[in-house]
Amino acid sequence: MIWLNGNIVAAEGAVSANDRGLLLGEAVFETILIKNGVAQFWPEHLQRLWQACAYADLSTPYAPEVLQQAVSSLMAKTASAPRHVLRITVTGGDGGRGLVPQTVSPPNWLVQVSPSTPVPALWHLVDSEALGDANRPPYKTTSYLENIRARRAALKAGGDDAILFNQHGDLVGAPAGNLFIGINNRLLTPRLRDGALPGIIRQQILQLKTVEMDGQQWRIDEAALSRQMVSEAQFIVMSNSIMEVLACDYAPNRPRGSSKQQAQKMAACLVDKLPFLNA
Repeated sequence: MIWLNGNIVAAEGAVSANDRGLLLGEAVFETILIKNGVAQFWPEHLQRLWQACAYADLSTPYAPEVLQQAVSSLMAKTASAPRHVLRITVTGGDGGRGLVPQTVSPPNWLVQVSPSTPVPALWHLVDSEALGDANRPPYKTTSYLENIRARRAALKAGGDDAILFNQHGDLVGAPAGNLFIGINNRLLTPRLRDGALPGIIRQQILQLKTVEMDGQQWRIDEAALSRQMVSEAQFIVMSNSIMEVLACDYAPNRPRGSSKQQAQKMAACLVDKLPFLNA
């Protein structure tokens, strides 16, 4: 079951063939972790969704309280689990083809809830021919074709996910997550201007400013991260709203697994510093 424009309906056949999100990718979305029945960072996610709707010129007719009730109704119809994934998608409506539809239609608001898959202990990253885009908007849109291509190629290569660089050769992140590299007692993440998404967990990590690991302070910051810097990194961790903080392995010039221990140590240190991750 899904919530569509104010009603709980069957998922099958609910979306029209004229939906502009389907036809043209005119849609924005947010993916939110529900942990023990509580939607994590609900205000932050809704703020980003409202900003994305304004960017895409999509109206926001539903108050946050209405969406909260929609989530509660769906949770009541979903199998019990400690972690669920909530996705809110807003499309350009049923106006059909054409860059600007001749007939104006209201946007479609779709809410889905499903049990979350288990979080792995380690995430193996591999190089990708797909490029991130330094000029991408700082919002989640449904134009994810390059991300999908990169993930599929990574799986075929024996990894879990890809590592993406932009057209200038600077790190962007992973197809569905922000990356932090550890190098010379600095924990660095790509800048937004290089194409990184303004992830909510990313922002929480940046606000720490520093983190201690093995008795040493690591300064947390944004930076332009070249391919060489990434290849020389001591370790990488990934963050996103569903897996939260995850140790990664990316070692193009070293044996697979060589950075595992430090990555897992840093992931554990970040979890200790961010109480909501232990909830």
